Amino acid sequence: MLKAGLLLLALFIGLALLVQLKKLQSFDEGIAQKIFKTRSKSKTQLMLFFTALGRPRGFIVMIFLLAFVPGFRTSVLLPAGIALGFVWVLAYLLKRLIKRPRPEGQRLVEERDHSFPSYHATCSSTLFCCVALGGSSLYPLLTGLFMAISLVMTGLIGYSRIYLGIHYLSDVLGGWFLGTGFALILQWFLTVNSIL
Repeated sequence: MLKAGLLLLALFIGLALLVQLKKLQSFDEGIAQKIFKTRSKSKTQLMLFFTALGRPRGFIVMIFLLAFVPGFRTSVLLPAGIALGFVWVLAYLLKRLIKRPRPEGQRLVEERDHSFPSYHATCSSTLFCCVALGGSSLYPLLTGLFMAISLVMTGLIGYSRIYLGIHYLSDVLGGWFLGTGFALILQWFLTVNSIL
């Protein structure tokens, strides 16, 4: 877990440098244009739903529901709460440091903050990494299910941000690297120190 977490944080740093140097701009814009061509009314409604899940209100609802799963309060929600608090503050500071403008021209919703890294991608990957790891340790026979749910939810929340025209692919990837990397390192730390 530690090595994977450190690798993901190293990938995040590399990606942040490429974003800061504007090396990914044309690539990001090309990917976004391809995604915009797939837009439809029903798909837009679905993407608005997944974006709403990645907002604070959506996280509160998801965390509330997860609290009812036996054992999740300690194995999932304790590390998720610590990790979410940390990565939210870190993403907030990084947005102000990197100051990447959001995509222009194709937005279906408006956002005011800077673009890199995506809060939605950062926080969803953090929460669902904790769900996958904590859920799998509590219910080993359901590991595949926890992994699948976590990947699908994180993927759809991140994809919705690109689809809606408010993030680039590299913003979402950066959020996934940062959120998952920190969650893995925290889970390792809590396990090694017998806190979980």
